[in-house]
Amino acid sequence: MITGNRFGREIEFREGEPIQLLQYIEDNSGEEFGKIVTNPEALKILQTIREPLAIISVVGSYRRGKSWFANVLHGRHDGFDLGAKVEGCTRGIYMWSPPFLLESKQSDGKVIKKRVIVLDSEGIDDPKQDQNWATKLFILCLALSSTFIYNINGIVGRDDIGKLYLMTDLSKFIQEPEEGDFLPRLVVLLRDFTLESPESFKDYFLEKLNNVNPEGELINKEFVDNVID
Repeated sequence: MITGNRFGREIEFREGEPIQLLQYIEDNSGEEFGKIVTNPEALKILQTIREPLAIISVVGSYRRGKSWFANVLHGRHDGFDLGAKVEGCTRGIYMWSPPFLLESKQSDGKVIKKRVIVLDSEGIDDPKQDQNWATKLFILCLALSSTFIYNINGIVGRDDIGKLYLMTDLSKFIQEPEEGDFLPRLVVLLRDFTLESPESFKDYFLEKLNNVNPEGELINKEFVDNVID
C-alpha cells in the first residue's frame, strides 16, 4: 500500500503503532523525580531484532510538526500523536512498533537488509519542560541515532543554531571508535521556508555556527562537511 500523502509519495504504508521507549519523571513529589525510565515492552521488541539496525530520530522545538513528519516516514497520516492544542503532546521518546525492514541494492548488486526504527521525541523548548531534561533529551537522541533529523519551521533562529553547535561541541568529548562513525548523519529539515534560498545551505549553516563560536571555525567546518545533509 502506498501513502496518499503528497509529501510521502512512494513511501510504503507501515503497519503498527507507536510505543513509548523512555520517559522522564517530572513529578517532583516522589523519589523517582528526575529519573529517565525505559519501557520494558519496548526493550523486548528491540531484543528480538537480528538484522543490522538503523535508527532515525526526529528532533526539534515543540508544536512544529515533528510527529507529523515521523508519520510521513511510515507512509501514514496517523500513528504518532499529533495533538490539536498549543501545548506539546509527546512526552519522552516514542518508537514505531514493529520496526520495519528496509532492503537496499548496493552498486555491486548486493542487497542489504536493515531494520529501521523511527523515534519521535518530545519537543524541545517547551516552557513547561525542565531545562536539564531538554539537554539530556537532545543528547540521548544524538547518541541513539544513525540519522538525526532536526526539524525547523520557517527561518533558522539563534536557538536552532545553538543546538546545532551543541553537536559540534559534544564531538570533542566523544571518543571516536576504531570503525564506523561516532556522530549520526544530520539532516536539517527546513520546512515552510518562503524566503529566497541561499546558494549553499552548508555554507549558510557554517557561517551561522562560526557566529556562535568563531574560535571553533575548523571544528565547525569539519562538522558541516561530514555531517550535514
